[in-house]
Amino acid sequence: MRRVMRWGVGSGPWAGLDIGAWSVKLVALQPGATRGRCAEALIPRGATGDEPPSAAVLAGLVDDCMTRIEQSPRSFRGISVGVSGPDVIVKQLSLPLMDDGEVAGALRYEARKHLPFDVDSLVLDHQVLARNLAERKLDVLLATVSQHRLDLALAPLRVLGVEAGIVDAAPLALANALGVAGARESADSDARLLLDIGHKGSWLTLRQPGQPFFARRLDWGGAHLAQAVASALDVPLERAEAWKAEPGASLAHDGPEAAAARQAVAVLGEELRRSLAFYRTQALLPEGFTLRLAGGAARLSGLSDRLGEILGLPVATFSPLDAHERGGRPAAGGPQYAQAYGLALRAA
Repeated sequence: MRRVMRWGVGSGPWAGLDIGAWSVKLVALQPGATRGRCAEALIPRGATGDEPPSAAVLAGLVDDCMTRIEQSPRSFRGISVGVSGPDVIVKQLSLPLMDDGEVAGALRYEARKHLPFDVDSLVLDHQVLARNLAERKLDVLLATVSQHRLDLALAPLRVLGVEAGIVDAAPLALANALGVAGARESADSDARLLLDIGHKGSWLTLRQPGQPFFARRLDWGGAHLAQAVASALDVPLERAEAWKAEPGASLAHDGPEAAAARQAVAVLGEELRRSLAFYRTQALLPEGFTLRLAGGAARLSGLSDRLGEILGLPVATFSPLDAHERGGRPAAGGPQYAQAYGLALRAA
């Protein structure tokens, strides 16, 4: 989902902006580079319920992130913004062979068969992946988002007086991040599988050469894990969230918090099992691939091991910035920056 850039190009960095339900994450990359600077600002606790924080509150957090890396809203060459939520859908489709100018109209008609929403309320974008002349068909990647969610994503930057240079669906940004950083980390398989665990929901993305791109949003996030702990121990949700953030917290411990968290993770594991089983009905999935975890909850000790036991797969934390330098020091990155990193790569 590319938008027209509203200010002049220069030598400044390009920014990736991930406004989640728990925090705002920003990654800035210089042109032609994959090393970057990053910052995170937590959304005030009172604004993390069903009512989303205002554009003004989010704008202040975005500005705070920019200040931490010694930038301002207009010092970037451009900013990529991610959109995420239940009404964001990325799907690979096949169309009859046609000219490029005909694809958009054909996709809007075809989308009515595949999307659970009114197509007239959605913003659609696409990319032609391949042309099969022998079978006379096109492989097309379709990305959709509701106009309402798109407006919400763009509003904080508009408060700051700038426009997004690029808007991208979260699963595409995540696949981009893993395609670049994951290739550096390991060559265990051509299959790139990433689970980005957000506060209210998670994205599972899978891409591999010659096979369909797969993205699925799971209705499971860090909030579900905290809720399980709070319910089992009959403590306030804030206490359960605090336990997750404690340095010594681990799913491997014997305490009641860890036991409750393991039960919640078992639900996630079953969702992942079903997702991978469904993918195997559509395409081949090789042996020996690794599931990588991103998102703030991926920092919880023992989560990778527990999911690995459930799935029978190697599971590792994905922190694309940790191998880079920032001002001559190791980057203060983490798995929560995966989406922002992928967004910054779009034009850096």
